[in-house]
Amino acid sequence: MVPYMKDQGAKVGIKFSYGGKVGNTLDSHRLVELAKTKGKTDQCIEKLMSYYFEQEKDISDKKVLLQAATEIGIDAKEVLEGDQYADTVKKEVENAYRMGISGVPAFIINRSVSLSGAQETETWEEVLSELGYLDTPNK
Repeated sequence: MVPYMKDQGAKVGIKFSYGGKVGNTLDSHRLVELAKTKGKTDQCIEKLMSYYFEQEKDISDKKVLLQAATEIGIDAKEVLEGDQYADTVKKEVENAYRMGISGVPAFIINRSVSLSGAQETETWEEVLSELGYLDTPNK
């Protein structure tokens, strides 16, 4: 899957490296929750994904998260020094596990179908066709 992701990323200007440290991402998810309240969810997620997948930064490090927040115009110091949003994130994780999601990206469609991890185009076509969003899968 890594070669596939690198190839797909290169097509849209993303240079995946997969060398970043894997650690506890509770704080990065709490930062995303804060970003939601500021209307900057997408910016935050894009920044964190770039940090991890392209720049090999440790998104479990609070200094790195503060840098990301600053770059998207959010003051996150108080949130990251406390435990705000931790319960929200933990509940979302529990819900994700119940739905069979164990990684990112993860997609929930109509609250009934979930896809976890990167998926081939054919998988999306099949799922969307079964749900009635595509008349026929493209072949």
